[in-house]
Amino acid sequence: MDLICELVYFNSIAFFVGVVLDFVFAEPPSALHPVVWIGKLISSFEDYFYSIENKFFGGTLFVLSVLSIVIIFTSGVIYVFVASGFFGRLIYGIIASYIVFSSISIKSLVQHAQRVLDVLEKGDLDKARRLLSLIVSRDTDDMKKEKVITSTVESVSENFVDGVLSPMIYYAAFGILGVVIFKTVSTFDSMIGYRNQRYELFGRFAARFDDVLNFIPARLSIVFVGLSCLILGFNFFETMRVFGKYRRAHPSPNSAHSISAFAGALNLRLGGKTIYDGVFVNKPYIGDSKKTPQIDDIKKTINLFKASSFMAFTFFGFVFIKGIIKCL
Repeated sequence: MDLICELVYFNSIAFFVGVVLDFVFAEPPSALHPVVWIGKLISSFEDYFYSIENKFFGGTLFVLSVLSIVIIFTSGVIYVFVASGFFGRLIYGIIASYIVFSSISIKSLVQHAQRVLDVLEKGDLDKARRLLSLIVSRDTDDMKKEKVITSTVESVSENFVDGVLSPMIYYAAFGILGVVIFKTVSTFDSMIGYRNQRYELFGRFAARFDDVLNFIPARLSIVFVGLSCLILGFNFFETMRVFGKYRRAHPSPNSAHSISAFAGALNLRLGGKTIYDGVFVNKPYIGDSKKTPQIDDIKKTINLFKASSFMAFTFFGFVFIKGIIKCL
């Protein structure tokens, strides 16, 4: 029991330290970023597994093989330090803090959206398009200002699940190993989970695996967004109505949940015709508003995102504090 309580202490402290580090520094340097390492590991094996004739089987084997490597390595690191006495567990706590820090993307998302907002306020639409292209996979070269605004809102709202809520949930539930598994699958999805000629079959398992892991967090997002609406003075009932009506209005089983919550809160209509790799895609609209998107809507999005992230941080902070109290 003493060992379990020690781990509870270190995991709890690591959660608070990791989130604070994110608020202060945004992201670790790329050379030291675990997600970058995972991405390099994925890239180094992709061609080998892609050479398998059955692309779906090859992609499935690819994900499971790399994930196994990550799990074995992470489990080994955990075991070595946890079994090495108090100072080993102290190092474990430092590693856990760094994993939380590198897995959560609150400040970096705010910074990206803020940069788009700043240049739009200066009237530089071309630069806003270029900055937007850093956080979305859609084509931005010929976007109108209104589409730049709504695309920024969509990116921030969708990433509330991937970049904030899911990592917190998996760390709270399963510790370092849980959040590392989640980030590995998420990285796979961002690299090969596309519906194009190369990845339609090869990346299908990665995309579906990511859908499964985000299934519960996506549906819980309305809790934190809804509470934030009450605090910030957004229309709570409209948020809930739009969420209820449009939370399934997306090809992905998860994406529309947080997007529809933001659409309702901000009184915007999101989605619609979008260009990916030169191809028009008629995505469903999310929201009933006829209001023309305004630059200020990005500022409101940032505030809602920060408030929702803080609500999630507060909730899981209480979860960890409760665990500490039980061990006293």
